[in-house]
Amino acid sequence: MPPKVFLTAATLAAGLTLAACGSGSGAGSSSGAGPAASPAASCLQQYRTWDLGPAHAAGENLVAELNGIQAASAALNNSTTAAALKRAGTAAQALARYPIPKCADPKGYWRAVLVKIQAAANADPSGQGALIAAAVVLHDMPGLDRQLATELTQTVPGLSKQKSG
Repeated sequence: MPPKVFLTAATLAAGLTLAACGSGSGAGSSSGAGPAASPAASCLQQYRTWDLGPAHAAGENLVAELNGIQAASAALNNSTTAAALKRAGTAAQALARYPIPKCADPKGYWRAVLVKIQAAANADPSGQGALIAAAVVLHDMPGLDRQLATELTQTVPGLSKQKSG
């Protein structure tokens, strides 16, 4: 059975979950916090603005789709797993429109999460390939999530005292 998808509330429930243009190693130099955050805003302010914005619902949708991959994969159902991968890829693509502030994720873990999910979805696996692609995504998520959560506690002072939800 694949590992349980488990994304931190501070990241994906806010929008993990887990990122394209403005985060870390990706293209672009915007903060990703949206127009409400000024360039002089602290990283915590930028993160909170992002966390309370449209990325929140998109992140919750992605988490639900990742859990769908897990359930389909655990049932060893190839066609259901392939469909779940496609839905997760679409959810990751939607979430990529709301990148995490660059100051919060300078190493690009958020982008790595979304790219991994989109790559699995775009591989268009069939048969056993769907189960293998799902296993790779599910296997890598906890490690990337931990890296991002650790990075956020270092780059966003005061975030560990904030409760997301």
